Amino acid sequence: MQVDRTALICDTLIQSFNTIPNHANDLRPLVSAQLVRKLPVSFCEEKKFPQFAEYIQTNDDECGSNLAKHISCLLTDIFEKQDFDDTSEDMVHWGIDSLIRIPLQIFRESLGGGVLPIEMDRNSKDQGTTTVGNKRPDFLCWINDVLLFKGEEKADAKDFSIAERELEDKFNTFDPLNFGNIQFMLCYAVAGPNLRFYAIDGSPNANPLNRLVPLSNRLDIKNSRDRVSILCMVVNIARIIRTVSGRIPGSIVPIGKRMKLEKSTITFFDDSVEKMVPLKDLPYGNDDGRVAFLLTVYNCAKGHPGLIQIKKGGGPKIRNRGTYRVVFETRGRNFQLNNENEAREMARSVLTGLAWLHENDYVHCDIRLPNIVFVPDVEDYKYILIDFEHSNISGFSPSELLRDWDGRTLNKKNKYTKQSDLYQLGKMLRNLNIVNSRVGNEFLDGLSNKRISSNNLLNHEWFG
Repeated sequence: MQVDRTALICDTLIQSFNTIPNHANDLRPLVSAQLVRKLPVSFCEEKKFPQFAEYIQTNDDECGSNLAKHISCLLTDIFEKQDFDDTSEDMVHWGIDSLIRIPLQIFRESLGGGVLPIEMDRNSKDQGTTTVGNKRPDFLCWINDVLLFKGEEKADAKDFSIAERELEDKFNTFDPLNFGNIQFMLCYAVAGPNLRFYAIDGSPNANPLNRLVPLSNRLDIKNSRDRVSILCMVVNIARIIRTVSGRIPGSIVPIGKRMKLEKSTITFFDDSVEKMVPLKDLPYGNDDGRVAFLLTVYNCAKGHPGLIQIKKGGGPKIRNRGTYRVVFETRGRNFQLNNENEAREMARSVLTGLAWLHENDYVHCDIRLPNIVFVPDVEDYKYILIDFEHSNISGFSPSELLRDWDGRTLNKKNKYTKQSDLYQLGKMLRNLNIVNSRVGNEFLDGLSNKRISSNNLLNHEWFG
């Protein structure tokens, strides 16, 4: 029985470059670089196609490997027989997946996620939301949560310019929140059988009219020579990924990735954040009345510091397929507090927002660190209270107890009040174990004993 040597092949084939690319123009020589070794094939295709002999070879101990079998399949006439000029976009996806996504998947599985830390996804039209369908690229590839490679695909060969334009239009803002110090993005445009690789220049001084940097000529996937060229470039793209993966910080918010968080799905875009929850999982009711109430809470928060902001026209709404959906302008990230000063700044920001909700007789009900985000690009009130889906009117009797509540959260009549919010906030702050000053602990004691109201909280000595 022959051993699959794909892992050994990939370890040699997908080596890091000696040069670390910093800008889009640095990618040109890397994408077209000569391969470290020839691509493996299974059936002596180098004899059938002698013009490819410098790129492929059959070895007895490698011909049974998954990678060799896949490359041999790509060199058959299956592509020539497919009419890519008059077909559906799904068939275009099939061809591009065979040439790009599947090889990358083989490389990742063979080398391991630690060496080649990529995640891939395809846009889908059946997600129950037009936002996702319109704003996400057709192909997405993240490296340590940075969207480093994407693609736009059109079925009609005449739509190549549209695919190019969409490369620039979608996710074209290189926010450090999503990209760290990476200032380029690899990408490709496809229309019918035509494919071309590009890089998007994300450097601060990039010419906005010339951000799309060609990395290849226009290639025809029906042409076997061009398919070999595409495979070689995909190998080098994998090498680029391996080269830069170690430079990506660990605090990246992945753009375009559908992230499952408890019962909700969160997707970051370059100008908004979309949250979707199955209607059956919406707290305290799953009908139009509950959604209408949540809309009043989010509308109450509009324009007020310390509170998440919904995007104009962003809901909340009930979408098709029984999905609750809301879209936010606020784009923040998780954070770690390191000292009492940072805890005080966070508390001041959150309490500023919470006091406004309380003034309007609303309670948040789910105050905990995962429901607070840090927004670095604002001057003040950088910590934002999010996730109003458990909110209600002060003094309501909850039908369920949340996991962070304890025996003192509700009042003696088992009602959740404004003091319940403040009690939960105080418990959260105390559990940080970084509030050590006398006045800080007096403040926390006041929250714990429910002696302070939200009206005079911000005048406490702890806030100076």
